[in-house]
Amino acid sequence: MIRDFSKTAEQLKEIAKVINQFQSEAVQLKLIELLFASNSMEPAEAPVKERKTRVEKAAAVATEAQPAAETETPVVVKRRPGRPPKVKTEAPARKPRKRSADRPGPSLILKQLVDNNFFADKRTIGDVVDYCQKIYNYDYKSTDLSGTLAKLAKDGFLLREKNPESNQFEYSKA
Repeated sequence: MIRDFSKTAEQLKEIAKVINQFQSEAVQLKLIELLFASNSMEPAEAPVKERKTRVEKAAAVATEAQPAAETETPVVVKRRPGRPPKVKTEAPARKPRKRSADRPGPSLILKQLVDNNFFADKRTIGDVVDYCQKIYNYDYKSTDLSGTLAKLAKDGFLLREKNPESNQFEYSKA
């Protein structure tokens, strides 16, 4: 049993500050393992100063392995009892994708194709990709165009029917 609970609680708070400085959960868990392994081997009467220096040594070893990011603050996620807390750091903000000046976006090119009666005949998404490549020299993937084609069909600009033979959607002008 813990002899001086308040003293132990203070020590745990100090240790938590040191451990939470590391980004990697693996490093944090290794530090905790080292701490508990070193504490279980020493006698109960060992001075607190010696135990603290072992923790500091383990922290120094881990610091050399992976320095903590100064800008990120760790977030502790609650876990089931009996498991150590999982520490997540907030992900850095993503940079917005740069738009290519080489080609227009999918909605613009598809509206242009609708206005030019490209969809007078039934066309698959592969036909649209090939047409854009051959005529306009624009490289689109079918995934780039599929959402916009579905929206144009939903809004009533195009008709969308599934071809039972090829099991693909075919689009035609409404």
